Amino acid sequence: MKRIILTVSALLAFISLNAQSVMTTNWPNGNKQSEGMVIGEIKIDQNASKSEQEKNSNAVIKDGKWTAWFEDGKVRSEEYYDKGKMIGEWKMFHGNGQVESVINFKTGKAIHYNKKGGISSEGNMAAGMIQTGEWTGYHENGTKNFKGSYNNEGKKEGVWIFWDEKGNVSGEQSFTNGTLIKK
Repeated sequence: MKRIILTVSALLAFISLNAQSVMTTNWPNGNKQSEGMVIGEIKIDQNASKSEQEKNSNAVIKDGKWTAWFEDGKVRSEEYYDKGKMIGEWKMFHGNGQVESVINFKTGKAIHYNKKGGISSEGNMAAGMIQTGEWTGYHENGTKNFKGSYNNEGKKEGVWIFWDEKGNVSGEQSFTNGTLIKK
């Protein structure tokens, strides 16, 4: 009998630790602000200050698909998590509905777009939204704007080259661990 009680107790403890629930936040106008699955218990005290509520909601572990919306109801982002770890392909959108960025955490590839749909920059992105490796930026007319690299901490590293909208080199800078060492 003791063995059954201990087994049931352990099973219930395991289930409660891995319980998922939906967490939804709303804009003051009532539209959804964000929604997704979380692991663990959501503890939001309605009498707490807004900053305390945000702190408590940021302490939960996101899991599965999360969606965020602009205040007008348009989709702002679609994100995916595996027990708090950023996974899969994330998409962010401009207010006009155009794709703002696509980040694939499996491949590390990230592409940012301007409001007209053209590529504004592309490179590698690590979990935590840390830019790494070589990045290239583009002017709205499609010509190169810059080219340079980030270290594994997301700080500029090495020589960065800049171009004007006509494709002419307009500058060069050198960085060490994010610090500008030479113009």
